[in-house]
Amino acid sequence: MSTSSITEAALPTTLFRFATAGSVDDGKSTLVGRLLHDSKAILADTLDAVARTSADRGFGGAGATGTQAIDLALLTDGLRAEREQGVTIDVAYRYFATPKRSFIIADTPGH
Repeated sequence: MSTSSITEAALPTTLFRFATAGSVDDGKSTLVGRLLHDSKAILADTLDAVARTSADRGFGGAGATGTQAIDLALLTDGLRAEREQGVTIDVAYRYFATPKRSFIIADTPGH
């Protein structure tokens, strides 16, 4: 192992904070859900619950890989009213990390 790889491994990751902004139904929560999903920041049981809720509501259909499509916006909608109405009511803060950077996302309601 070279000295440079040891040094790089010891460096803390950079924290990047950002918020979503846009009108109602612009896809802000879906974008945040996609980032969380693709970064593997979702626990398997949470993903299973979202998949069940999506199927119960008839969301999508079979995805390109033959798996059930899920409503990724449900990953940030924590309030029951948000899930039932399909809109973000309160700001939701979510955290995820990559090997080089940590992120805090504020998923905001539409305006």
